[in-house]
Amino acid sequence: MTVPKGFLVAGSGVLTNPDTVLSAQEKARLAQAATSESRIMIRTPEDVQAIVHQPQTETQTWQFHMANTRDIAFVASPALLWDAARLNLPPLEGSDAKNPAPRLAMSVYPAESAGATKWDRSTEYVKHAIEYFSGKWFPYPWPNAVNVGGHGAAMEYPGIVFDGKDDAGAELFWVTTHELGHGWFPMIVGSNERRNAFMDESFNTFIDVYASDHFNHGEFAPKHDVEFAPQTGHPADDIVPVLKDQDAPVLMTPADLISEKYRHSVTYFKGAYGLQLLREQILGADRFDRAFQHYIALWAFRHPTPSDFFRVMESEAGEDLSWFWRGWYFKNWGPDYRLKSVSYVNGNPVQGARVQVENKGWLPLPVVLALTWMDGSSARLTIPTETWSQRNTVTLQIPGKLAIRSAVLDPDHMIPDLNRLDNSFTVKLTAAHPAVPSAAPHLHPPQPCRVPLCPNRQAEQGHPGAHQAREGMGAPSRLSSQRLSSMPPSPEYPPSPFCDTIRWQGIRMGIGFRPTACPTDRALPPTSFARA
Repeated sequence: MTVPKGFLVAGSGVLTNPDTVLSAQEKARLAQAATSESRIMIRTPEDVQAIVHQPQTETQTWQFHMANTRDIAFVASPALLWDAARLNLPPLEGSDAKNPAPRLAMSVYPAESAGATKWDRSTEYVKHAIEYFSGKWFPYPWPNAVNVGGHGAAMEYPGIVFDGKDDAGAELFWVTTHELGHGWFPMIVGSNERRNAFMDESFNTFIDVYASDHFNHGEFAPKHDVEFAPQTGHPADDIVPVLKDQDAPVLMTPADLISEKYRHSVTYFKGAYGLQLLREQILGADRFDRAFQHYIALWAFRHPTPSDFFRVMESEAGEDLSWFWRGWYFKNWGPDYRLKSVSYVNGNPVQGARVQVENKGWLPLPVVLALTWMDGSSARLTIPTETWSQRNTVTLQIPGKLAIRSAVLDPDHMIPDLNRLDNSFTVKLTAAHPAVPSAAPHLHPPQPCRVPLCPNRQAEQGHPGAHQAREGMGAPSRLSSQRLSSMPPSPEYPPSPFCDTIRWQGIRMGIGFRPTACPTDRALPPTSFARA
C-alpha cells in the first residue's frame, strides 16, 4: 500500500519492511511490545500531533504478507494511535526456530477514542480473545491480530477487525471478541456465509459466551447484548418469544431470506443458544468440546455444509442427535413441561409419592425436578431426554418420606420451557392435616400409577392425538432402546434395577426413584419421537 509519508498502515498479516516505513523509535517500541504482556504505545498522541501538522509530498510503500487467508483488509491514516502486546502463542510453522518472528495483539484508533474504559483496553481484549480461542478450540494460524477503531463498526477480516471508535466497556469487549472470533468462523472453517449464516454467526456467538465467562474472572459475564439473551440476560427465557413467534424463520432458512427483524434473534441468538443447550444439557462439556474441536480441525480451510457439521458432532459424540437437529434447526420447537400431578400411595406419604410430569411441547430436553420435603430437606432429579422417546408423560415413584412441601421443574431456568406457569407448586398447610398438602387446582388426587401408551400404541387404539403427532414429525428420528439399555453405569448415574434412563443429579439424601410403565411398551422396537 503506497500512502503519503507519515501515514500509519495496519493490515492483515505481518509487516515485511518495517525498516523502511517505521522510525527508529517505533521499531524499538515494537520490539519491546513483542516481549510485553501489557500494551506498549508504538505511536503516541504526541507522535500523531507532530505528524499531522507536517505537510508531506513524499510517499511510502507498506508491504504485508499473509499465508492461508481467504481475504485481506487494511486501514491507513496519519491520525491513528498504535499500541501492541505479545501474543502467547507458539511460533508459526516455518518460523526460524532460533529466532521466531513475534506474534502481536495490536490496536489502532483515533486519539479521541483513548480512555481507561475505552480503547486503552482494546489490545487487552484482543490478546485474550486470540489466546483463549486458540487454546480452547483451534490454534490461531496467522502472525498478528489487529483491532481498528473507526467509523465502520463490527466487520471482520482475517487478521484484522473493525469496530466502533466510540465503543467502551462491556460493549467494546463483546464486539472485539465477536469480530475476532470470526477468525475461526468463517475464516478458518470456511462455511458459506451467504447461504448458512448461522454456521458462522451463531457458532461465533456461542464461543463468545464462554470467552466472556473466562475473561478476568467474568468481568463482562454473562454475555448480554443484541447477539445473545438481549432482553433479560437469561437465554432460556429470552428465546421463548422467538420459539412462539409463528413468523420466525428456522435456522436452516437461507441467509438472504431472513428479514432484518430476525437477523440477530434467530441467526445469532437461537443458533448460539442451541449449541449451549447441546453442550450443557444434552452431551455434557467433555463430549461436546471434543466433538466441536474435531469439527473445526477436520474442516479447517475447507467448506462444510450444515449436514457436515451434524454428522461430525454425532460421530464424535457417539449419539444420535437427529431429533435435536430437526426440532431446533429445521423447526422452531421447544419443550413445554408441566407438573401434572403429585399424589401419595394410598394417600400416605410414608408409603411413597408419585410425581407425574408431562411434556406438552414438541422438543424433548433433559429437565430437573427439584423436591423439598416438610422438614426442609431437598433433592434434585434429572429426567433425561431418552425418557420421552416413547411417551409424553412419565410418573416418578418417590420412596416413602414426609409429605412434599414443594416441587419445581427446571428451577434454574436452564431450558427454554414455553410455559412456566404450570412448572411448580407449593403446599398450603391446613390445620387438620399439617403434614399433607391441601388441594391445588392442577394437582390430582391419588390415582393408580400409570404412564400413557407410546404414540404407536395410541395410534393402534385410535388415540385422537397420535395421528397428528406422528404426521407432524415426518420422517422418524430413531433412538435405539438397545443402546439406552447398554449405557455404561457411572458414579454420577448409578445403575438402577428399575430404569436405565432416569438418573439422579446432585444426590443429597440418598433416596431413589423409578418410573412406571407398561411392560409391553418397554418391549416395543424403537419409535420416532412424537410430540416429545
